Amino acid sequence: MKILLKIYSASCAIVLAFFLFFSLPLGLLPFSDAVNVMVVGSAILALTGFYTFYFYRREGLELGWFLANRGGLWVITLAAFGIVLLICGMLLFVSPEDFVPALEQGALPFGIMIVSLFWLALIFMFGYLSFGMVAKATVNVRVSRFGEAATYALIALVCLALAGVFFSLYLQVINDIAIRISVPYQWNAIWVFVGLLVVVGVVYGMRVKPSEFLDKEEVVEER
Repeated sequence: MKILLKIYSASCAIVLAFFLFFSLPLGLLPFSDAVNVMVVGSAILALTGFYTFYFYRREGLELGWFLANRGGLWVITLAAFGIVLLICGMLLFVSPEDFVPALEQGALPFGIMIVSLFWLALIFMFGYLSFGMVAKATVNVRVSRFGEAATYALIALVCLALAGVFFSLYLQVINDIAIRISVPYQWNAIWVFVGLLVVVGVVYGMRVKPSEFLDKEEVVEER
């Protein structure tokens, strides 16, 4: 669950950072758009460079330790983003009439990727919860704990409903901004998605050892 929450949090943070960046009032800077983009890219590179140099001088720099304990992955991501901004700004400065249309066309798949990342994070989160609740309900039925099985089944229904709603919204977004998906195909995809979550959860619940889902005291009691 902790890994799931980290994936979900990282996805939401990326989407939020994307919208925050493009809502910045870059026009307030007393330069052209190309120079403004280069200034922002250079500032990001300077901050990430200072952060890395500070910990290098203070504690040394070992890549694995830096990635695991000092947010190195986020620092590298920000540095890469700064480099991209710097390069884009330079291209716009050198030949805006050639690169503005190219960047506008290239922004569409990037925007689709960001939107997809957000929706897939929600779908993955509630899909995983649905799978777990279905598996727990199945395990409790196997050991004749029907009260607990009913509770997990109700939770699973709620999670399945949310997963199905987010999946349908994602399909609608893709239909609006990327490729056309007819309504019948959307409904078929939704039912297949929800059905797979139920089937996989039941199969896993039937095959797994009950001790992996039940507390030790409960396992001893059932024996």
